[in-house]
Parts: sequence; structure tokens; C-alpha cells
Amino acid sequence: MHQSSFFGRKVVAATFLMAVFGWGIGFYGPPIFMYAVIHRTGWSTALCSAAVTVHFLAGTLVVVNLPVLYKRYGLPWITVSGAATLAVGVYGWSIANQPWQLFIAAALSGFGWVTMGAAAVNATISPWFVSKRPGALAMAYNGASIGGVVFSSGWVYLIDRFGFSLAAVVVGVLSTGVIALLAFGVFRFRPEHLGQQPDGILQITTDLPPFQDTAPLTLRSNRPFLTLAAAMSLGLFAQIGLISQLFLLLY
Repeated sequence: MHQSSFFGRKVVAATFLMAVFGWGIGFYGPPIFMYAVIHRTGWSTALCSAAVTVHFLAGTLVVVNLPVLYKRYGLPWITVSGAATLAVGVYGWSIANQPWQLFIAAALSGFGWVTMGAAAVNATISPWFVSKRPGALAMAYNGASIGGVVFSSGWVYLIDRFGFSLAAVVVGVLSTGVIALLAFGVFRFRPEHLGQQPDGILQITTDLPPFQDTAPLTLRSNRPFLTLAAAMSLGLFAQIGLISQLFLLLY
């Protein structure tokens, strides 16, 4: 039996919206930021491309530590802090007058956006779904695609109409506000807080044998995992490399 008012549905919808902002600003935004910086400062494409690289590399430092951060500060606070850090970083892109300022801004935006990226989506959805997790993740991850559709054209319009700095402030305030509402209104709840079960299934008491703990899987020495991660990494390298330069080539 399934619960008629399963809160997990709201979690999926909220996570979808988080992905829209996360990818729309942090993944699809840097190529447009790079163009705006080059247009404003006249700096070389190589220099500004390096800032994009710093943006994505900085994010990896946060991703690998997300479980520790969630455990210490809680998912809602980390998500909101990340949104605010991303907003500050994007504003830094818009006002940087020296290369070192640009690289600091790129690091901040990189630190922030991954708290609304793929790992964050999985961490938010996982407590609420087990057998239905693939479908829930698929729906939530669609927000990444919508973010690219909406924000790519939106950034171009806002920057062209109002300037990069004002566009960064408006989007930054909006995104931080929305993420704060989602974090403290939705993400702070877990199934046990509301007396619910994953997948919305009503708890049925049965005489099941006690769960036996197993040794944790050491991923660093797991060959299938390493080869899968390597293949995915190469694909993402190509994707990000193309996206980061495509707008500059076409505009």
C-alpha cells in the first residue's frame, strides 16, 4: 500500500527546481560569463578559459567532501550556503578588473554550484526513494536540461539588456531566495520526521531477520567502478570543453 500524501513527491519537484538553478547558473553559465568578461576587459580567450577550468576544478573539492559537510552542518544549510557562494562568485566574474580577481570569483562559483549539482540531487532524493529511485532521479535531473534551456538564453538577454553586474545581482538574489525556501521548507525533512517510509509505502510489521552489517565497499580499489568513473570523466571533459567554447564561437 502507498501513502496518498507522500512527501517524497514534493522533494522531487523541489529538487527539480534546485537543479534548474544549479545547472542553469553553475554549468551553463560560465561559457556566457567568459564571453562577457572578454568583451568587457579584452583579456585573452586562454586566460578566461583557464578561469572556467578553475570553476569546475574547484567544484570537485567540495563534491568529494559533501557527505562530511552534510553530516556536520546539514543538507539545508550547505545547500543555501552554496547558493549564496555561487551568487557571490558570479558577481565577482562581473566586476573582476584583474586576472587574480577573476580566478577567485571562479573558485567561489565552483565551490557553490556543486551543492546544487548531481551529487546534491542524489543526496536529496535518496532518503525518500529506494525501488523507485531511478525514476525519481530521472525526473529531478530533468531540471538540469531545463536550466540549460532557460538560463542560457536568459543570461544572454539579461547581460545584453542590463549589464553583467546587475544581471548577476538579480539572478543571485533570486536563486538564493528560492533555494532557501526549498531547503528549509522541503529539504530539511526526512521520511522518519514525518512518519513515512521510502517510496511512500505504508509500513507493514513482519518478522524479518535482523539486518547484517557488511563491510563497506572500497571504491578506490574497485575495478568496475574505476573504469566506469574514467569513462564518465572523459565524456564530461569533452562535454564541458565543448560547451565552454561553443557560445564564444557562435556569438
